[in-house]
Amino acid sequence: MKACLVFILFIGISLLLGCSRHYRSYPLFMEQAQSCVETAPDSALHYLSLLKDSIGCEPEETQMYYHLLTIKAEDKLYTRHISDSLINLIVKFYNEHGDKNKQIEAYYYQGSVYRDMNDAPSALDAFREVISRSKELSPADKKQSADLMARTYNQMGTLFAYQGLYDESLQANRKSVNCYLAQGKEDKTPYPLRNIARMYDAKHQKDSALHYYQKAYRTALSTHSPHKAYIILGELGSFYYYSLEKADSAKQMLITALNHQPDMANALLVLGDVYRGEARWDSACYYLHQAIEYGDIQKQHSAYRHLSSIEIQKHNYPQATTYLRQAQLLADSIKEITRTEAITKINSLYNYQHIQKENYTFLLDNEKKSTFLWILGCISVVIMGVAISVYFHYKKKVQNTRLQMHKLSKLKEEQEAKSMKAHEENICKIKELEQKQIETEPRVKELEQKLVEQEGKITEKETLLKAQKEELEQAKALQNLLLAQKEELEAKNKEIIACLKKQKVLQDSLRQTSIYHFFHQACTKADSKITEEKWSELQKEVDTAYPNFSKHLYELSPKLSVIELQICYLMKISIPPTHIAIFTNRTKAAISNARTRLAKRLLGEQNSTEKLDDFISDLQ
Repeated sequence: MKACLVFILFIGISLLLGCSRHYRSYPLFMEQAQSCVETAPDSALHYLSLLKDSIGCEPEETQMYYHLLTIKAEDKLYTRHISDSLINLIVKFYNEHGDKNKQIEAYYYQGSVYRDMNDAPSALDAFREVISRSKELSPADKKQSADLMARTYNQMGTLFAYQGLYDESLQANRKSVNCYLAQGKEDKTPYPLRNIARMYDAKHQKDSALHYYQKAYRTALSTHSPHKAYIILGELGSFYYYSLEKADSAKQMLITALNHQPDMANALLVLGDVYRGEARWDSACYYLHQAIEYGDIQKQHSAYRHLSSIEIQKHNYPQATTYLRQAQLLADSIKEITRTEAITKINSLYNYQHIQKENYTFLLDNEKKSTFLWILGCISVVIMGVAISVYFHYKKKVQNTRLQMHKLSKLKEEQEAKSMKAHEENICKIKELEQKQIETEPRVKELEQKLVEQEGKITEKETLLKAQKEELEQAKALQNLLLAQKEELEAKNKEIIACLKKQKVLQDSLRQTSIYHFFHQACTKADSKITEEKWSELQKEVDTAYPNFSKHLYELSPKLSVIELQICYLMKISIPPTHIAIFTNRTKAAISNARTRLAKRLLGEQNSTEKLDDFISDLQ
């Protein structure tokens, strides 16, 4: 029981230590900034500013997250980013250190930085990375990052619209709406729905645009978001006035929206234009001056033009001229801003294409290097394979040569055993045995005589007699052995003589055969044609006269071809090489090469055709 408690305690301590390794603590002010950056980004920036002097002493990951939180807070406060250096370092760090949640968040704010720098293509690339890398998250992390995904699609929709890609913008905003609805955050869908309405308006699909404007307004009301609702209502009033040409409906919507949100410059400008159309100059001037106060340069330019038109209708030409001058000054400023934005857009597109070209060149160079290394590896493998093949081929060739020489040596021994030389050697041995037998006969007779003489002295010389008997028996045994060897050699000689006589008879009978005469007579005829039947008949007669001829050839060279076998048969019946070439339908050079190959394969020697002729002639 005690041991069990100790084991449980050990496991618990190990788990705590393991958890502590993976737990990452940040400075207190960073944790406070992290907790309020979504709801109070200004407070988050204050907490982060307190760490400005000491953050350089923290670990690299802490520093990177500090900078990411700073960019995040500034983005939520609509602070315009002017440089991408810091965010690129953050993205690079999280790409290398694998914190997936912070990685996709870094890509999101990289897209936001490029958006502020009017570099739409690079911003879209960054947002696409957010979408792509979020697919690698676990289900729990995907759920946590769902809001970021919705905002990413929303940003992409805005960027697509900025580039005039209305269909892509529609698709992105729909995905943003779906992401919010999947989280149960319907209160965040009004603006994406309004953006969809704007895209349909840009595509001149008024019915669809009106549907989504109304849906966005109803959603904002139903989710208790009055601020969003009246902003959308002000835009809906402008849509009614300019697109649907319903001035009364537009005026009601705009008045309602401005009663709750009085600083909407666009609504003020449109309402002023509505009153101008009704010739209600005072109301029109009031709202147009309000538009000038709250509006941007383009709203101010439109308001001054409307005021100038009103003053002209009131015949107040000096004031109309003043408003026209103001409008012209603003128009010049708008042109300059538009030209600057166009140049910025062109430059950003050029820079993006230049970077893409450099990336493509870099990838192409890497691909070329990889291809070169792959080809070099393949060549090395092929060379090694060829070297190994050559080595094993040479080794096998040496082994085959040794085996060939062994077979040839054995065959020569068999041939010599049946030759006249063996017969003569056996005769010499017989003579030697006869001589030894003659030499032993006197000794045998002497011993027999002594034995007779000593029989009477058996009692006295029993031991000597016994020894002499043993010597006599040994001498007789030796004589019998010599006699047996002599008889064996004589039998072998008789067998050799019989074989030689039989061989002579077979050879003579071969020379008497019609096929033998056919080939020798065909040597003198230029138009002789050798049929398969003739070749078969020749093979049959040669194998009859020399029963082991083909067998020994195949033992020495198992892969002997038909042509090579035919050459051997023709050589056996003493056909000269010139006529062999005619019979086999080959050139003289081809027959010469074939004979050289046969010498190499059968005898293991090159350029020894004379030895080949002798060998074929002697082969039985």
